[in-house]
Amino acid sequence: MRLILSLLFMAGLLACTPTPPNNGSAEATMPISDEAVETEDTTEIAGSDDEAGEEETGIVLATDNPEISDTQDFSATSERLTIEQDKEVLKAQREKFTVIEPTALPSRGGNKFNVAEYALSTTHNVGEKKYKRLNPLGAALSKPACKRFRLPDDAQEEFLRAGGPKRDSKNLDPDGDGFACDWSPDSYRKLLN
Repeated sequence: MRLILSLLFMAGLLACTPTPPNNGSAEATMPISDEAVETEDTTEIAGSDDEAGEEETGIVLATDNPEISDTQDFSATSERLTIEQDKEVLKAQREKFTVIEPTALPSRGGNKFNVAEYALSTTHNVGEKKYKRLNPLGAALSKPACKRFRLPDDAQEEFLRAGGPKRDSKNLDPDGDGFACDWSPDSYRKLLN
């Protein structure tokens, strides 16, 4: 009975805890109404200004966000700059602008057995025999050999590293198609289409 009462008490306490706003500031949760009066740097939200003479609430929301540019807004820019000043700014920006010519990509140093390159260099289908396999037990030996790899790409990379596709010293390609275990080049070939 005590356990049930203590659980109910804890549940009641958890239900009474207030939820904090998203970032802890009142500014983030204050809705902007139609009664907003804009000033230069802030937006003031006026309270209900009835004839009864109620006081204003005095809540101020900051709207000067330095991250957002209004240079594409003609009315905002025309208030600050004349056309001649804008031409000078544009000219200064064009003088700073530099074009960087593209250069050749650096060569890959670490992994010379790239399954994507191999997939794109082949044109035959999975199961189409291209290479001689002399091991009659190859199919039986390939199942446990393929289980060692988490992904088919890992098996194909190891197959290429061990001399594949011409040699199959690890019994990863018993049918001689040049593709180890369940690996297929189709996913890489589709990227070019």
